[in-house]
Amino acid sequence: MSGIGTFSDTLICDEASVVRIESELPDAHLALLGCGMTTGVGAALFTARVQPGSTVAIVGCGGVGQSVIQGAAVAGAARIIAVDPVASKREIALRIGATDAIDPTTEPAVEQVRDLLRGRGVDFAFDVVGGPDTVAATYGMIDKGGIVVLVGYGPMDSEIRLPAFDLQSQEKTVKGCVAGSAQVRRDFQKFVDLIEHGRLKTDDLVSQEVSLDDINLAMKAMLSGDVVRSVITTF
Repeated sequence: MSGIGTFSDTLICDEASVVRIESELPDAHLALLGCGMTTGVGAALFTARVQPGSTVAIVGCGGVGQSVIQGAAVAGAARIIAVDPVASKREIALRIGATDAIDPTTEPAVEQVRDLLRGRGVDFAFDVVGGPDTVAATYGMIDKGGIVVLVGYGPMDSEIRLPAFDLQSQEKTVKGCVAGSAQVRRDFQKFVDLIEHGRLKTDDLVSQEVSLDDINLAMKAMLSGDVVRSVITTF
């Protein structure tokens, strides 16, 4: 996919697929840049253009969602609300930049978000899951003039339904997002610099490092929600 190879200990690729960076960070942490961190941080900084002092909600706090949280924090958001049913992911979210974390299995997430903001919605909401139900819930979290960014990908044949009158009369916006709207040759080194200066945190995102022989275990951990990110190392 996309002209790259994965899950191999040797890779031959076109130079167009390679980005040069300068860093002393561990390889396992640099691996996060390949997609997850760039997509999440970029979604906040470049796709949504989160503003200082704004309010933000993130639905789905895996590796990409945690990166959206950090991007919103770097952008200066005043309130960052993490929404995820897994307690460990909510705990990590609070450590790396979220101001609030809610469990959508206890009460409807939309109601919990609006309760936190005294009835108002957020300025920016990110769906990092991709299902029609989570998209609808994420849309319900935004205030008048709010922006929803669709970061997660659902099945290719899935469709979403939104209230047309509310969308128009409340001047709301729904935006698609591909790889955080990032330009990798411009942005990879910027993200590395932010990590090295403590503005972006990768320690909590690398849940485990596994060998190539244990790739099936890593896949099972990802599907079960037990990890934020597993990184496969070959040396």
